[in-house]
Amino acid sequence: MVAHILKLKLRLLGNGFKRSTGQLIGVIIGGVYALGMIVMLTLAAFYSAGQTQNAAELSIVLASVVVLGWAIVPPLLTGVDLTLEPSRFVHFGISQKILAPALVLSGFISLPAILTIIGLLGGTLLWRFEAGPMVAAVLAALVTAAMAVLVCQYLTIVSTALRAKRRFRELTFALLFLVLICLGPIISSVAGAAQSMTDWLSPLSNVLSYTPFGAAAALPGALSESNFAKFAICLLLAVIYLGGLYFLVARATAEATVTPPPEQRAAKQSGLGFFKFVPATPTGAVTARALTYWFKDPRYAIGVLMVPVLPLIFWFTGNQSGDYTMMYLIGPLIGILLGFSISADISYDNTAFALHVLTGVQGRADRAGRAFACFALSIIPVLLAAILPGAIAGETWRIAGDLGISLAALLIALGVSSLASARYIYAVPLPGDNPMKTPPGNGMRVALTQLGTIGSMAILLLPVLIPYLMGWFQKSQALGLVALAVGLVEGIGLLILGIILGGKWYEKRAPELMQAVMVNK
Repeated sequence: MVAHILKLKLRLLGNGFKRSTGQLIGVIIGGVYALGMIVMLTLAAFYSAGQTQNAAELSIVLASVVVLGWAIVPPLLTGVDLTLEPSRFVHFGISQKILAPALVLSGFISLPAILTIIGLLGGTLLWRFEAGPMVAAVLAALVTAAMAVLVCQYLTIVSTALRAKRRFRELTFALLFLVLICLGPIISSVAGAAQSMTDWLSPLSNVLSYTPFGAAAALPGALSESNFAKFAICLLLAVIYLGGLYFLVARATAEATVTPPPEQRAAKQSGLGFFKFVPATPTGAVTARALTYWFKDPRYAIGVLMVPVLPLIFWFTGNQSGDYTMMYLIGPLIGILLGFSISADISYDNTAFALHVLTGVQGRADRAGRAFACFALSIIPVLLAAILPGAIAGETWRIAGDLGISLAALLIALGVSSLASARYIYAVPLPGDNPMKTPPGNGMRVALTQLGTIGSMAILLLPVLIPYLMGWFQKSQALGLVALAVGLVEGIGLLILGIILGGKWYEKRAPELMQAVMVNK
Protein backbone atom coordinates (compact mmCIF):
# COMPACT_ATOMS: atom_id res chain seq x y z
CA MET A 1 0.00 0.00 0.00
CA VAL A 2 2.86 2.39 0.80
CA ALA A 3 4.41 1.72 -2.60
CA HIS A 4 1.03 2.23 -4.27
CA ILE A 5 0.59 5.67 -2.65
CA LEU A 6 4.12 6.67 -3.65
CA LYS A 7 3.44 5.59 -7.25
CA LEU A 8 0.24 7.66 -7.13
CA LYS A 9 2.21 10.71 -6.03
CA LEU A 10 4.78 10.17 -8.80
CA ARG A 11 1.99 9.92 -11.36
CA LEU A 12 0.34 13.06 -10.06
CA LEU A 13 3.68 14.88 -10.19
CA GLY A 14 4.19 13.80 -13.80
CA ASN A 15 0.65 14.71 -14.84
CA GLY A 16 1.12 18.16 -13.40
CA PHE A 17 3.59 18.92 -16.19
CA LYS A 18 1.07 17.98 -18.87
CA ARG A 19 -1.63 20.50 -17.97
CA SER A 20 -0.33 23.35 -20.09
CA THR A 21 2.74 24.20 -22.12
CA GLY A 22 3.06 27.57 -20.36
CA GLN A 23 3.07 25.93 -16.96
CA LEU A 24 5.67 23.41 -18.10
CA ILE A 25 7.90 26.18 -19.46
CA GLY A 26 7.54 28.12 -16.20
CA VAL A 27 8.49 25.06 -14.15
CA ILE A 28 11.50 24.36 -16.37
CA ILE A 29 12.73 27.95 -16.12
CA GLY A 30 12.24 27.99 -12.35
CA GLY A 31 13.94 24.61 -11.99
CA VAL A 32 16.92 25.66 -14.10
CA TYR A 33 17.25 28.86 -12.08
CA ALA A 34 17.08 26.94 -8.79
CA LEU A 35 19.60 24.37 -10.03
CA GLY A 36 21.90 27.18 -11.11
CA MET A 37 21.79 28.67 -7.63
CA ILE A 38 22.43 25.25 -6.10
CA VAL A 39 25.40 24.67 -8.40
CA MET A 40 26.87 28.06 -7.45
CA LEU A 41 26.46 27.34 -3.73
CA THR A 42 27.90 23.85 -4.16
CA LEU A 43 30.95 25.22 -5.97
CA ALA A 44 31.36 27.83 -3.26
CA ALA A 45 31.27 25.09 -0.62
CA PHE A 46 33.71 22.97 -2.64
CA TYR A 47 36.32 25.70 -2.99
CA SER A 48 35.79 27.01 0.55
CA ALA A 49 36.56 23.65 2.14
CA GLY A 50 39.32 24.04 4.70
CA GLN A 51 39.49 27.83 4.15
CA THR A 52 36.40 29.07 6.03
CA GLN A 53 36.93 29.68 9.72
CA ASN A 54 33.22 29.85 10.41
CA ALA A 55 32.20 26.77 8.39
CA ALA A 56 30.43 25.14 11.33
CA GLU A 57 28.48 28.29 12.23
CA LEU A 58 27.48 28.95 8.61
CA SER A 59 26.28 25.36 8.18
CA ILE A 60 24.05 25.64 11.25
CA VAL A 61 22.59 29.01 10.25
CA LEU A 62 21.92 28.00 6.62
CA ALA A 63 20.30 24.71 7.66
CA SER A 64 18.12 26.59 10.16
CA VAL A 65 17.04 29.02 7.43
CA VAL A 66 16.04 26.08 5.21
CA VAL A 67 13.92 24.45 7.95
CA LEU A 68 12.41 27.79 8.94
CA GLY A 69 11.54 28.55 5.32
CA TRP A 70 9.73 25.24 4.98
CA ALA A 71 7.92 25.94 8.26
CA ILE A 72 6.67 29.38 7.21
CA VAL A 73 6.11 29.71 3.48
CA PRO A 74 4.17 26.59 2.37
CA PRO A 75 1.91 26.04 5.43
CA LEU A 76 0.91 29.65 5.96
CA LEU A 77 0.91 31.02 2.43
CA THR A 78 0.60 28.41 -0.29
CA GLY A 79 0.24 25.00 1.34
CA VAL A 80 1.94 21.79 0.28
CA ASP A 81 0.63 19.63 -2.52
CA LEU A 82 -2.88 18.83 -1.26
CA THR A 83 -3.52 16.08 -3.81
CA LEU A 84 -2.58 13.59 -1.06
CA GLU A 85 -4.06 15.51 1.86
CA PRO A 86 -4.91 13.13 4.76
CA SER A 87 -8.60 14.05 4.77
CA ARG A 88 -8.89 12.77 1.18
CA PHE A 89 -8.33 9.20 2.47
CA VAL A 90 -11.16 9.28 4.99
CA HIS A 91 -13.36 6.95 2.88
CA PHE A 92 -10.73 4.30 2.12
CA GLY A 93 -10.25 2.75 5.54
CA ILE A 94 -6.46 2.57 5.28
CA SER A 95 -4.68 1.71 8.51
CA GLN A 96 -2.93 4.64 10.14
CA LYS A 97 0.24 2.56 10.49
CA ILE A 98 0.37 2.42 6.69
CA LEU A 99 -1.09 5.77 5.73
CA ALA A 100 1.12 7.94 7.96
CA PRO A 101 4.52 6.71 6.67
CA ALA A 102 3.20 6.65 3.09
CA LEU A 103 2.11 10.30 3.25
CA VAL A 104 5.34 11.30 4.98
CA LEU A 105 7.43 9.66 2.25
CA SER A 106 5.23 11.16 -0.46
CA GLY A 107 6.14 14.59 0.90
CA PHE A 108 9.65 14.08 -0.49
CA ILE A 109 8.29 13.50 -4.00
CA SER A 110 8.13 17.11 -5.11
CA LEU A 111 10.47 19.48 -6.90
CA PRO A 112 11.04 21.76 -3.86
CA ALA A 113 11.90 18.76 -1.65
CA ILE A 114 14.25 17.26 -4.24
CA LEU A 115 16.00 20.60 -4.78
CA THR A 116 16.29 21.08 -1.02
CA ILE A 117 17.98 17.69 -0.60
CA ILE A 118 20.38 18.39 -3.48
CA GLY A 119 21.26 21.79 -2.08
CA LEU A 120 21.88 20.48 1.43
CA LEU A 121 24.03 17.64 0.10
CA GLY A 122 26.00 20.13 -1.96
CA GLY A 123 26.75 22.10 1.19
CA THR A 124 28.41 19.06 2.76
CA LEU A 125 31.44 19.67 0.50
CA LEU A 126 32.61 22.19 3.09
CA TRP A 127 33.91 19.15 4.99
CA ARG A 128 35.41 17.21 2.07
CA PHE A 129 38.91 17.22 3.56
CA GLU A 130 37.76 15.49 6.77
CA ALA A 131 36.30 11.98 6.44
CA GLY A 132 34.44 11.82 9.77
CA PRO A 133 32.81 15.28 9.57
CA MET A 134 31.98 14.62 5.89
CA VAL A 135 30.00 11.50 6.78
CA ALA A 136 28.33 13.38 9.62
CA ALA A 137 27.53 16.27 7.25
CA VAL A 138 25.80 13.94 4.75
CA LEU A 139 23.77 12.42 7.57
CA ALA A 140 22.97 15.89 8.90
CA ALA A 141 21.84 17.05 5.44
CA LEU A 142 19.38 14.16 5.11
CA VAL A 143 18.05 14.65 8.64
CA THR A 144 17.68 18.42 8.04
CA ALA A 145 15.74 17.78 4.82
CA ALA A 146 13.50 15.28 6.62
CA MET A 147 12.96 17.79 9.43
CA ALA A 148 12.03 20.51 6.94
CA VAL A 149 9.46 18.37 5.11
CA LEU A 150 7.97 17.01 8.35
CA VAL A 151 7.64 20.48 9.84
CA CYS A 152 5.92 21.63 6.66
CA GLN A 153 3.52 18.67 6.65
CA TYR A 154 2.61 19.02 10.31
CA LEU A 155 2.01 22.77 10.17
CA THR A 156 0.03 22.42 6.96
CA ILE A 157 -2.28 19.83 8.52
CA VAL A 158 -2.85 21.75 11.76
CA SER A 159 -3.24 25.09 9.95
CA THR A 160 -5.94 23.80 7.60
CA ALA A 161 -8.63 25.15 9.93
CA LEU A 162 -6.87 28.51 10.12
CA ARG A 163 -6.37 28.78 6.36
CA ALA A 164 -10.12 28.25 5.95
CA LYS A 165 -10.65 31.56 7.75
CA ARG A 166 -10.54 34.65 5.61
CA ARG A 167 -8.95 36.87 8.27
CA PHE A 168 -6.03 34.46 8.67
CA ARG A 169 -5.42 34.43 4.91
CA GLU A 170 -5.55 38.22 4.80
CA LEU A 171 -3.07 38.51 7.68
CA THR A 172 -0.57 36.09 6.16
CA PHE A 173 -0.84 37.87 2.80
CA ALA A 174 -0.22 41.23 4.47
CA LEU A 175 2.83 39.88 6.29
CA LEU A 176 4.22 38.32 3.10
CA PHE A 177 3.69 41.50 1.11
CA LEU A 178 5.38 43.64 3.77
CA VAL A 179 8.32 41.25 3.91
CA LEU A 180 8.71 41.31 0.10
CA ILE A 181 8.52 45.10 0.01
CA CYS A 182 11.02 45.49 2.84
CA LEU A 183 13.34 42.77 1.52
CA GLY A 184 15.66 45.30 -0.09
CA PRO A 185 16.25 47.33 3.08
CA ILE A 186 16.63 44.11 5.08
CA ILE A 187 19.28 42.74 2.71
CA SER A 188 21.04 46.11 2.68
CA SER A 189 21.12 46.20 6.46
CA VAL A 190 22.51 42.67 6.64
CA ALA A 191 25.14 43.49 4.03
CA GLY A 192 26.10 46.61 5.96
CA ALA A 193 26.61 44.52 9.07
CA ALA A 194 28.71 41.93 7.25
CA GLN A 195 31.93 43.34 8.68
CA SER A 196 30.77 42.43 12.17
CA MET A 197 29.25 39.08 11.11
CA THR A 198 31.40 37.09 13.51
CA ASP A 199 29.98 39.11 16.40
CA TRP A 200 26.53 37.58 15.99
CA LEU A 201 27.19 34.45 13.93
CA SER A 202 28.85 32.44 16.69
CA PRO A 203 26.29 33.04 19.47
CA LEU A 204 23.37 32.63 17.06
CA SER A 205 24.66 29.31 15.71
CA ASN A 206 25.37 28.12 19.24
CA VAL A 207 21.73 28.65 20.20
CA LEU A 208 20.37 27.14 16.97
CA SER A 209 22.50 24.02 17.40
CA TYR A 210 20.26 22.90 20.28
CA THR A 211 16.97 23.61 18.50
CA PRO A 212 15.09 21.50 15.94
CA PHE A 213 16.34 23.89 13.24
CA GLY A 214 20.07 23.27 13.60
CA ALA A 215 20.67 20.29 15.90
CA ALA A 216 21.55 17.96 13.02
CA ALA A 217 23.63 20.60 11.21
CA ALA A 218 25.79 21.03 14.33
CA LEU A 219 27.12 17.45 14.14
CA PRO A 220 29.98 17.87 11.59
CA GLY A 221 31.29 21.00 13.27
CA ALA A 222 31.30 19.40 16.71
CA LEU A 223 33.06 16.33 15.31
CA SER A 224 35.63 18.48 13.49
CA GLU A 225 36.43 20.34 16.72
CA SER A 226 36.60 17.05 18.66
CA ASN A 227 33.83 18.35 20.90
CA PHE A 228 32.37 14.89 21.51
CA ALA A 229 30.11 16.04 24.34
CA LYS A 230 28.34 18.53 22.06
CA PHE A 231 28.29 15.93 19.28
CA ALA A 232 26.52 13.42 21.54
CA ILE A 233 24.04 16.01 22.82
CA CYS A 234 23.18 17.31 19.35
CA LEU A 235 22.87 13.77 17.97
CA LEU A 236 20.48 12.83 20.79
CA LEU A 237 18.48 16.02 20.27
CA ALA A 238 18.30 15.45 16.51
CA VAL A 239 16.94 11.93 17.04
CA ILE A 240 14.42 13.17 19.62
CA TYR A 241 13.29 16.07 17.43
CA LEU A 242 12.94 13.91 14.32
CA GLY A 243 11.13 11.10 16.13
CA GLY A 244 8.87 13.49 18.00
CA LEU A 245 8.01 15.36 14.82
CA TYR A 246 7.18 12.12 13.01
CA PHE A 247 4.91 11.16 15.92
CA LEU A 248 3.13 14.53 15.67
CA VAL A 249 2.67 14.16 11.91
CA ALA A 250 1.34 10.61 12.30
CA ARG A 251 -1.11 11.68 15.00
CA ALA A 252 -2.24 14.72 12.99
CA THR A 253 -2.73 12.47 9.95
CA ALA A 254 -4.84 10.07 11.98
CA GLU A 255 -7.00 12.89 13.29
CA ALA A 256 -7.41 14.40 9.83
CA THR A 257 -8.74 11.13 8.41
CA VAL A 258 -11.54 10.92 10.97
CA THR A 259 -12.30 14.62 11.48
CA PRO A 260 -14.27 16.39 8.75
CA PRO A 261 -12.55 19.43 7.26
CA PRO A 262 -13.74 22.77 8.65
CA GLU A 263 -16.41 24.54 6.68
CA GLN A 264 -16.15 28.15 5.74
CA ARG A 265 -18.91 30.13 7.34
CA ALA A 266 -20.24 33.34 5.98
CA ALA A 267 -19.25 36.37 8.01
CA LYS A 268 -21.99 37.73 10.23
CA GLN A 269 -22.96 41.33 9.62
CA SER A 270 -24.81 43.41 12.17
CA GLY A 271 -26.20 46.82 11.32
CA LEU A 272 -26.00 48.73 8.06
CA GLY A 273 -22.26 49.26 8.06
CA PHE A 274 -21.19 52.09 5.77
CA PHE A 275 -24.70 52.40 4.35
CA LYS A 276 -25.82 54.37 7.41
CA PHE A 277 -23.20 57.07 6.73
CA VAL A 278 -24.04 57.80 3.08
CA PRO A 279 -27.07 59.43 1.41
CA ALA A 280 -29.90 57.13 0.36
CA THR A 281 -29.09 57.56 -3.33
CA PRO A 282 -27.63 55.27 -6.00
CA THR A 283 -24.28 57.08 -5.71
CA GLY A 284 -24.37 56.71 -1.93
CA ALA A 285 -25.18 53.01 -2.17
CA VAL A 286 -22.29 52.38 -4.57
CA THR A 287 -19.99 54.38 -2.29
CA ALA A 288 -20.95 52.30 0.75
CA ARG A 289 -20.53 49.07 -1.17
CA ALA A 290 -17.11 50.13 -2.47
CA LEU A 291 -16.01 51.16 1.04
CA THR A 292 -17.01 47.72 2.30
CA TYR A 293 -14.78 46.16 -0.36
CA TRP A 294 -11.87 48.38 0.61
CA PHE A 295 -12.07 47.21 4.21
CA LYS A 296 -12.91 43.53 3.63
CA ASP A 297 -11.46 42.47 0.27
CA PRO A 298 -7.73 41.59 0.56
CA ARG A 299 -7.23 42.28 -3.15
CA TYR A 300 -7.37 45.98 -2.33
CA ALA A 301 -4.73 45.47 0.36
CA ILE A 302 -1.72 46.13 -1.91
CA GLY A 303 -2.60 49.79 -2.37
CA VAL A 304 -3.48 50.21 1.30
CA LEU A 305 -0.31 48.50 2.56
CA MET A 306 1.87 50.72 0.41
CA VAL A 307 0.69 53.80 2.34
CA PRO A 308 2.76 53.06 5.47
CA VAL A 309 5.47 51.14 3.59
CA LEU A 310 6.50 53.90 1.15
CA PRO A 311 7.56 56.38 3.87
CA LEU A 312 9.57 53.65 5.60
CA ILE A 313 11.38 52.66 2.40
CA PHE A 314 12.13 56.26 1.39
CA TRP A 315 13.25 57.14 4.90
CA PHE A 316 15.55 54.12 4.97
CA THR A 317 16.98 55.07 1.57
CA GLY A 318 17.53 58.64 2.72
CA ASN A 319 19.10 57.48 5.95
CA GLN A 320 21.58 55.36 3.98
CA SER A 321 22.49 58.09 1.47
CA GLY A 322 21.90 61.21 3.57
CA ASP A 323 19.53 62.62 0.92
CA TYR A 324 15.84 62.68 1.90
CA THR A 325 14.56 64.23 -1.35
CA MET A 326 12.51 61.13 -2.12
CA MET A 327 10.36 61.81 0.95
CA TYR A 328 8.73 64.70 -0.95
CA LEU A 329 7.48 62.30 -3.64
CA ILE A 330 5.43 60.19 -1.22
CA GLY A 331 2.30 62.32 -1.62
CA PRO A 332 1.93 62.08 -5.43
CA LEU A 333 3.01 58.42 -5.45
CA ILE A 334 0.35 57.49 -2.89
CA GLY A 335 -2.23 59.53 -4.80
CA ILE A 336 -1.51 57.79 -8.12
CA LEU A 337 -1.24 54.37 -6.49
CA LEU A 338 -4.55 54.57 -4.64
CA GLY A 339 -6.32 56.27 -7.52
CA PHE A 340 -5.12 53.60 -9.93
CA SER A 341 -6.53 50.90 -7.60
CA ILE A 342 -10.10 51.47 -8.81
CA SER A 343 -9.13 50.90 -12.45
CA ALA A 344 -9.92 47.20 -11.85
CA ASP A 345 -13.04 47.74 -9.71
CA ILE A 346 -15.45 46.08 -12.15
CA SER A 347 -13.01 43.20 -12.63
CA TYR A 348 -12.85 42.73 -8.86
CA ASP A 349 -16.68 42.71 -8.69
CA ASN A 350 -16.73 39.53 -10.77
CA THR A 351 -20.25 38.02 -10.80
CA ALA A 352 -21.42 40.57 -8.20
CA PHE A 353 -21.36 43.14 -11.00
CA ALA A 354 -24.72 41.67 -12.02
CA LEU A 355 -26.23 43.60 -9.08
CA HIS A 356 -25.38 46.88 -10.83
CA VAL A 357 -26.59 45.72 -14.23
CA LEU A 358 -29.88 44.19 -13.10
CA THR A 359 -30.84 47.10 -10.86
CA GLY A 360 -30.12 49.62 -13.61
CA VAL A 361 -27.55 51.70 -11.76
CA GLN A 362 -26.74 54.79 -13.83
CA GLY A 363 -23.22 55.08 -15.17
CA ARG A 364 -22.50 58.35 -13.39
CA ALA A 365 -23.69 56.92 -10.07
CA ASP A 366 -21.47 53.86 -10.47
CA ARG A 367 -18.40 55.88 -11.48
CA ALA A 368 -18.93 58.56 -8.83
CA GLY A 369 -19.63 56.08 -6.03
CA ARG A 370 -16.43 54.13 -6.63
CA ALA A 371 -14.36 57.30 -6.97
CA PHE A 372 -15.81 58.88 -3.82
CA ALA A 373 -15.11 55.75 -1.78
CA CYS A 374 -11.46 55.75 -2.86
CA PHE A 375 -11.18 59.51 -2.28
CA ALA A 376 -12.59 59.21 1.24
CA LEU A 377 -9.93 56.64 2.15
CA SER A 378 -7.07 58.37 0.32
CA ILE A 379 -7.44 62.04 1.21
CA ILE A 380 -6.02 61.84 4.75
CA PRO A 381 -2.88 59.82 3.81
CA VAL A 382 -2.28 62.08 0.79
CA LEU A 383 -2.61 65.26 2.88
CA LEU A 384 -0.28 63.92 5.57
CA ALA A 385 2.27 62.76 3.00
CA ALA A 386 2.19 66.20 1.33
CA ILE A 387 2.41 68.33 4.50
CA LEU A 388 4.61 66.42 6.94
CA PRO A 389 7.92 66.22 4.97
CA GLY A 390 8.11 69.98 4.45
CA ALA A 391 6.90 70.74 7.98
CA ILE A 392 9.41 68.35 9.59
CA ALA A 393 12.27 69.69 7.46
CA GLY A 394 11.31 73.30 8.30
CA GLU A 395 10.74 74.12 4.60
CA THR A 396 7.23 75.47 4.89
CA TRP A 397 7.59 77.31 1.57
CA ARG A 398 7.21 74.01 -0.28
CA ILE A 399 4.04 72.73 1.47
CA ALA A 400 1.66 74.46 -0.98
CA GLY A 401 3.42 72.93 -3.99
CA ASP A 402 3.52 69.49 -2.38
CA LEU A 403 -0.20 69.76 -1.69
CA GLY A 404 -0.87 70.79 -5.29
CA ILE A 405 1.05 67.93 -6.92
CA SER A 406 -0.28 65.34 -4.45
CA LEU A 407 -3.96 66.33 -4.70
CA ALA A 408 -3.69 66.64 -8.48
CA ALA A 409 -2.16 63.15 -8.68
CA LEU A 410 -5.02 61.65 -6.64
CA LEU A 411 -7.83 63.47 -8.50
CA ILE A 412 -6.37 62.84 -11.96
CA ALA A 413 -5.79 59.17 -11.14
CA LEU A 414 -9.39 58.81 -9.99
CA GLY A 415 -10.67 60.48 -13.17
CA VAL A 416 -8.55 58.37 -15.52
CA SER A 417 -9.37 55.17 -13.61
CA SER A 418 -13.10 55.96 -13.73
CA LEU A 419 -12.79 56.17 -17.49
CA ALA A 420 -10.47 53.20 -17.99
CA SER A 421 -12.36 50.73 -15.79
CA ALA A 422 -15.52 51.30 -17.83
CA ARG A 423 -13.67 50.42 -21.01
CA TYR A 424 -11.03 47.77 -20.21
CA ILE A 425 -11.68 44.57 -18.26
CA TYR A 426 -8.95 42.03 -17.53
CA ALA A 427 -8.48 38.91 -15.46
CA VAL A 428 -7.78 39.48 -11.75
CA PRO A 429 -7.58 37.10 -8.76
CA LEU A 430 -11.05 35.79 -7.97
CA PRO A 431 -12.80 36.67 -4.70
CA GLY A 432 -11.21 34.56 -1.96
CA ASP A 433 -8.08 33.80 -4.01
CA ASN A 434 -4.56 34.75 -3.03
CA PRO A 435 -4.19 38.44 -4.08
CA MET A 436 -0.70 37.62 -5.38
CA LYS A 437 -2.08 34.98 -7.75
CA THR A 438 -1.60 35.60 -11.47
CA PRO A 439 -4.76 34.40 -13.22
CA PRO A 440 -4.79 33.15 -16.83
CA GLY A 441 -5.48 35.78 -19.45
CA ASN A 442 -2.98 38.36 -18.20
CA GLY A 443 -0.71 38.93 -21.15
CA MET A 444 0.87 41.74 -23.09
CA ARG A 445 -2.49 43.43 -23.70
CA VAL A 446 -3.13 43.78 -19.98
CA ALA A 447 0.38 45.09 -19.34
CA LEU A 448 -0.01 47.65 -22.13
CA THR A 449 -3.44 48.68 -20.79
CA GLN A 450 -2.08 49.30 -17.31
CA LEU A 451 0.98 51.06 -18.68
CA GLY A 452 -1.21 53.26 -20.85
CA THR A 453 -3.45 54.13 -17.90
CA ILE A 454 -0.55 55.15 -15.67
CA GLY A 455 1.17 56.91 -18.57
CA SER A 456 -1.96 58.98 -19.20
CA MET A 457 -1.99 60.02 -15.55
CA ALA A 458 1.64 61.13 -15.78
CA ILE A 459 1.04 63.14 -18.97
CA LEU A 460 -2.04 64.86 -17.53
CA LEU A 461 -0.02 65.78 -14.46
CA LEU A 462 2.46 67.85 -16.51
CA PRO A 463 0.56 71.21 -16.21
CA VAL A 464 0.92 70.93 -12.43
CA LEU A 465 4.41 69.50 -12.52
CA ILE A 466 5.89 72.47 -14.38
CA PRO A 467 5.08 75.20 -11.78
CA TYR A 468 5.81 72.68 -9.01
CA LEU A 469 9.35 72.02 -10.26
CA MET A 470 9.94 75.74 -10.88
CA GLY A 471 8.89 76.49 -7.33
CA TRP A 472 11.07 73.65 -6.06
CA PHE A 473 14.24 74.91 -7.75
CA GLN A 474 13.55 78.56 -6.90
CA LYS A 475 12.25 77.81 -3.40
CA SER A 476 9.25 79.96 -4.21
CA GLN A 477 6.08 79.72 -2.15
CA ALA A 478 4.21 81.77 -4.77
CA LEU A 479 4.91 79.19 -7.48
CA GLY A 480 3.85 76.52 -5.01
CA LEU A 481 0.50 78.28 -4.64
CA VAL A 482 0.22 78.38 -8.44
CA ALA A 483 0.84 74.62 -8.53
CA LEU A 484 -1.82 74.15 -5.84
CA ALA A 485 -4.39 76.21 -7.76
CA VAL A 486 -3.64 74.52 -11.08
CA GLY A 487 -3.68 71.10 -9.43
CA LEU A 488 -7.08 71.60 -7.81
CA VAL A 489 -8.69 73.08 -10.92
CA GLU A 490 -7.29 70.48 -13.30
CA GLY A 491 -7.76 67.59 -10.88
CA ILE A 492 -11.40 68.37 -10.08
CA GLY A 493 -12.15 69.05 -13.75
CA LEU A 494 -10.62 65.77 -14.93
CA LEU A 495 -12.34 63.83 -12.15
CA ILE A 496 -15.73 65.20 -13.19
CA LEU A 497 -14.92 64.58 -16.86
CA GLY A 498 -13.81 61.02 -16.09
CA ILE A 499 -17.02 60.31 -14.16
CA ILE A 500 -19.21 61.72 -16.97
CA LEU A 501 -17.43 60.03 -19.88
CA GLY A 502 -16.86 56.85 -17.89
CA GLY A 503 -20.56 56.82 -17.01
CA LYS A 504 -21.51 57.05 -20.68
CA TRP A 505 -19.14 54.23 -21.62
CA TYR A 506 -20.47 52.20 -18.70
CA GLU A 507 -24.10 52.53 -19.87
CA LYS A 508 -23.22 51.66 -23.47
CA ARG A 509 -21.06 48.69 -22.55
CA ALA A 510 -22.82 47.26 -19.46
CA PRO A 511 -23.77 43.97 -21.18
CA GLU A 512 -20.26 43.58 -22.61
CA LEU A 513 -18.73 44.38 -19.22
CA MET A 514 -20.97 41.78 -17.59
CA GLN A 515 -19.98 39.19 -20.17
CA ALA A 516 -16.29 39.99 -19.69
CA VAL A 517 -16.31 39.60 -15.92
CA MET A 518 -18.34 36.39 -16.16
CA VAL A 519 -15.53 34.80 -18.19
CA ASN A 520 -13.11 35.15 -15.27
CA LYS A 521 -14.76 32.87 -12.70
